[in-house]
Amino acid sequence: MARTGGLRGRDPAVRLAAARALRPRERRRELARVSDWPLESPGAANAWLLFVTSKAPSWRDPLHPWVERPLALGELHEGFLYPDPIGFWDEVRRWAVELLRAEQPEWGTAESLALTALVHVGEDPTHLDVAVRTCEPRLIVFLDDPAWRSAGLDHVPTSPLSVPDPHRPGQTYVGWWGTTADGAVVGKAPQHPTMHRLYAADDLARWLRAAPRPRTEGKGD
Repeated sequence: MARTGGLRGRDPAVRLAAARALRPRERRRELARVSDWPLESPGAANAWLLFVTSKAPSWRDPLHPWVERPLALGELHEGFLYPDPIGFWDEVRRWAVELLRAEQPEWGTAESLALTALVHVGEDPTHLDVAVRTCEPRLIVFLDDPAWRSAGLDHVPTSPLSVPDPHRPGQTYVGWWGTTADGAVVGKAPQHPTMHRLYAADDLARWLRAAPRPRTEGKGD
């Protein structure tokens, strides 16, 4: 159950303010509580927005070694700035800003990514459990079908929304959004960000903007 305030409250602005208000010792203590965080999974320890992918990191560039860093708090994780050759992280940044601006229209890349995490679950569904337990996200976006299926969310009512392929008339890719009993929002992307050549930016933005807004109040608060 999400909390009403503090580092993992329902309101993203409250989360960011709480993280930025931490003293260095408090920040170290908070990050020390995180255990078993998956590799190649950058983000904030109190991410409001969580991206989930099962795909292997094909975005790696042999000329730019990936550096594992601790989770961030109150600032964007440097992993989101990785200069990959296929544009995966460019898309992740764009999606994060689009989704967070629905809650905070004045936010830019720095603020949005300061409350975002991306977890590579691979074939281990416990990685998702670790991320959800650590971050308590209010919006979870599954980037591919296997990631969605492994989460066991088939019981959540969803609304589909198709995105057309700009190169093949009649070809569409289906994504959807749903809201859990706790008021959190979950969605499955029409296409993985690594496949951004198979969708137009405007069409994908339309899907992102169709996301329901997570409830900021509810039973148990």
